[in-house]
Amino acid sequence: MNQPISKRRRPVAPEVGDGSMIPDEVLLLEILVRLPVKPLVRFKSVCKAWCATIASAHFARLHLELARATSSSSMVLVPRKWQPEPTKLASRFVHIYGFQPAAQSKVAKLILRNEPRPNGIPRFSIPMHCDGLVLIPSVTGHIFVCNPATKEFVELPRGTRNVLLDQRVAFGFDPCSGTYKVARHFLRSYSEGQIYTEYDVGHDEVLTLGDGRERLEWKAAIDPPYPIKGRTPVCLPGFFYWSAVQSVADADHGKLATDVILRFSMRDDTFTVHPNPPCRSCLLRCRVNLPIPRSVRVFACASADQDAVFLSVDARVQPPRWIS
Repeated sequence: MNQPISKRRRPVAPEVGDGSMIPDEVLLLEILVRLPVKPLVRFKSVCKAWCATIASAHFARLHLELARATSSSSMVLVPRKWQPEPTKLASRFVHIYGFQPAAQSKVAKLILRNEPRPNGIPRFSIPMHCDGLVLIPSVTGHIFVCNPATKEFVELPRGTRNVLLDQRVAFGFDPCSGTYKVARHFLRSYSEGQIYTEYDVGHDEVLTLGDGRERLEWKAAIDPPYPIKGRTPVCLPGFFYWSAVQSVADADHGKLATDVILRFSMRDDTFTVHPNPPCRSCLLRCRVNLPIPRSVRVFACASADQDAVFLSVDARVQPPRWIS
């Protein structure tokens, strides 16, 4: 006599907050937030509640802060291939390597290999890194953002056309809004004279990531008071620091170019002049970032004619100052 075959029932994950044996706060703060990124990506398919929890900005911040407190420091390396003609494609793939100085292995590990465009990627300038995200700006105006942990690689929409193949891009976290912001500086026009080339002051656009909007778009910001130099800016939480040029009249009524630091606030998209360090203006070429807590806003300037490093402490309650 044939016995009926019972169907195998597929286990269904309990909905968070709906009869789950694990309280929501325990599941969120004690279990899921401590897992690596790879299993979290898989667990998003368990149920809608888990997907919404893991994809939330609040969960992402908790996971990031815990990883920063428990993990050792690491470096992200993005090799570049030189292409003498900037408008041509430099390489087909983008390779991103991760390196941990404290680890026993002294070899950088390949963490992402991606073909961002069907025909490759143009020549790009210095990549930027913030909270695990890597921004790659190309000289042709194409800007890419990738997350090596989740293997996501996207191209941002094109901004206003730049007349020069030398755009500068800033990338950082805005603690006021809890979002990431990309700022680009570009020129609309310039004229070549017999002795000097006259440029316009330049313009800035800002794009916000993580604000919940489906469509990414550039928003015009206030123009900088002085022309910004073609140098990679220093990016700290809430602020971008650009190197600019201020023209002043000398004794013979001519023009002298002096370096000045412009501080761009992500909170209100405005520029202010940051005081120069107590050293020669050309030293701004030697700026470096330091591994510091988020609560302290500091960037350094190494002196070329003095054996010193100047630190700028940018506090909210007092004017910025330099410390030798």
